[in-house]
Amino acid sequence: MHWWVWLTISVVLGIIEVSTFTFVLLWIAIAGLITTVLTAFVTNVWEQLLIFAVMSIVLYIATRPLARKWRGQRNYTNQIEGLNGKTGIVMSGAKVGDLATIKVDGETWSAHCSTDLEAGQEVLVTEATSTVLSVQPTERKRDL
Repeated sequence: MHWWVWLTISVVLGIIEVSTFTFVLLWIAIAGLITTVLTAFVTNVWEQLLIFAVMSIVLYIATRPLARKWRGQRNYTNQIEGLNGKTGIVMSGAKVGDLATIKVDGETWSAHCSTDLEAGQEVLVTEATSTVLSVQPTERKRDL
């Protein structure tokens, strides 16, 4: 293959990696860049594919522990994680098994609880996912 084919593959994989931050495609993109350079010396397509595959696997295996360590050392909490332990107000109540609407830090969320919730009741966020909060009632009740 021509050098520009490998370069195009590397750039496309790099763009996808930047948009996903998985740290998997990064190593494959780097393997593509290495193959791009080596096309000046290796003209056989099968040998180029072998170099690309071997370099992808070697880079992935060699750097995966580093990527896991780096991702595990986040010093920030995202918006969802930051909701754990906060209090909110029930805007529309719900029975057990149904979703209530609550307001936490000025934002409206769907929530479920193991007990019935009434409008105006204060709740504590015990778990947060991207769409639904798990809450438990506190002793206080506020007027809406």
